[in-house]
Amino acid sequence: MKIVRTLLALVIMAVGAGSAKAADVVAAQTLVQSALEEGVGTFASGRTYPLDERSRLLEALLRHHTEPSLLSAAVLGRFWGKLAPEEQAAFSERLLQFLVSSYVGMLTEAESGITFRVGEGEDLGNRVRVPAEVTRSVPGALPSPVGWEVAFTPDGRPGIVDLTADGVSLIRAMREDFGSVLRASGGKIEPLMEALQRKIDANNKANAAPISGN
Repeated sequence: MKIVRTLLALVIMAVGAGSAKAADVVAAQTLVQSALEEGVGTFASGRTYPLDERSRLLEALLRHHTEPSLLSAAVLGRFWGKLAPEEQAAFSERLLQFLVSSYVGMLTEAESGITFRVGEGEDLGNRVRVPAEVTRSVPGALPSPVGWEVAFTPDGRPGIVDLTADGVSLIRAMREDFGSVLRASGGKIEPLMEALQRKIDANNKANAAPISGN
């Protein structure tokens, strides 16, 4: 389901500590509600956009809902702290462009009438799990479950730390893929940066190609 796969792009990482409080559960639910409203409202409004506009809208959406450096830290794990500040900044920006190029191609079809329901958050101790269901407006469509996990920065700001749809965790998948490249290069970031750029170039070429049959 394209809208669910697109929502995988709206993942942010926040480093939280301590137990979630009752107010944190409410904040987590509110964050998930906001992310779904903006994602569905932008890309499931029945409008179609040219590629450049889709890319701009998706990038703006990601920058609004993510903190690139924290997302990068989640993806790179123990490798993140070994990078120099300028390497961290460069990787964070390239990761954002990689996400845009990867997901913008899924937004070619106009769709409207998508509905969603956010469930009650569950306190996991230092995170909150928030279940949600997303349903397409087609006859017989069944709700697609989407699991969100929200953590909190030391100053109490909530952030989505993972999102699972169709049994796929975005953070886990990227961490495994990127980690294998870093291990093969002895922890050097340059090969991963080059690999990401190749993927971005390939994605951009595929996104710009005419749709078969048109």
